[in-house]
Amino acid sequence: MKRLLLAVITLLIGRQAMAQMNDPLYDLNQKVHFGFSVIGTYGKMKFTRSTDFFTIDNDTIDNITSTNFPGLGVGGIMNFHLNEFWDLRSMVIVQVMSQRNLTYHYRGGATKTAMLQSTYFEVPLLIKYKSVRHKNVRCYVIGGLGYRYNFTNDAETQRSATKPIVGMRASTFNYDLGFGLDLYYPYFKFSPEIKLSNDIGNALIKDNYAFTRTLGGLYPKLIQLSLHFE
Repeated sequence: MKRLLLAVITLLIGRQAMAQMNDPLYDLNQKVHFGFSVIGTYGKMKFTRSTDFFTIDNDTIDNITSTNFPGLGVGGIMNFHLNEFWDLRSMVIVQVMSQRNLTYHYRGGATKTAMLQSTYFEVPLLIKYKSVRHKNVRCYVIGGLGYRYNFTNDAETQRSATKPIVGMRASTFNYDLGFGLDLYYPYFKFSPEIKLSNDIGNALIKDNYAFTRTLGGLYPKLIQLSLHFE
């Protein structure tokens, strides 16, 4: 899949470089424009153990590991053209099927898994810096801050000593850093982009059960591969 995606992007860049220049005034004429995105995600979960992990009564849990999964999302784009090299961008993103698992390993070989499933609503505010346009190709870097709401955070889910539930805060803030390519076509602009989108601060909700008492903090992270159409 990675090789196929790389081949498609390489082909698109090659075609763009050979083609005549498409709409050379695109960025200058459109001070505000809109678009949409198809987003592939890969969720990761950084976690820390509690400072008293080995001393609390943790039901013989002696290790915790995480498993990451791919996801999918869609988004709407609003782009404000500031000058030749700078844009201000905002998006409304809905990401679904984002999941990370925490597996608790017990002495003796038994395991229990807490599934941290997420459905995100996200609104980032981003600054985009673009290179000089070469024919129909332009490189850029992007970064900014965002607000994220997780509809499936398990904050109110019923817990028990045998039911592995790990709740996360519904509302969090995140920072984004990434880069991409603007590829100009006669009637639209296509931009493949890769971006890191990491939560700021600890998202863990503590309770009285060993599944959260053994944790010090949870820090959700996302790798986003976006295909923007503007």
